[in-house]
Amino acid sequence: MIWFFERHQARLHYEIRRQTDGPDYELVITFPDGRQEIELYADSSAVVERSLTLDRALKAEGWERPHVGPRIAGRTAIRTNRGRSVPPPRGAA
Repeated sequence: MIWFFERHQARLHYEIRRQTDGPDYELVITFPDGRQEIELYADSSAVVERSLTLDRALKAEGWERPHVGPRIAGRTAIRTNRGRSVPPPRGAA
């Protein structure tokens, strides 16, 4: 699972993944300068809790998730009041 964040013109993301050469979980933070930090967790609930803590900390520092809607056939979808995605009218992008 990958989470993306933006602040001004900078981008940061972090992901949770299984360790490639072992049984643990990794939380990988990729900073705007390309630097990465990898944290290891043996327990899935611990890495999820860390992810939630990191999410709150980033938001408190002014990082925001990009505002992108779902896409249908190459066009951004709009939401109806019933929560379903529908394509925008022809000619709208």
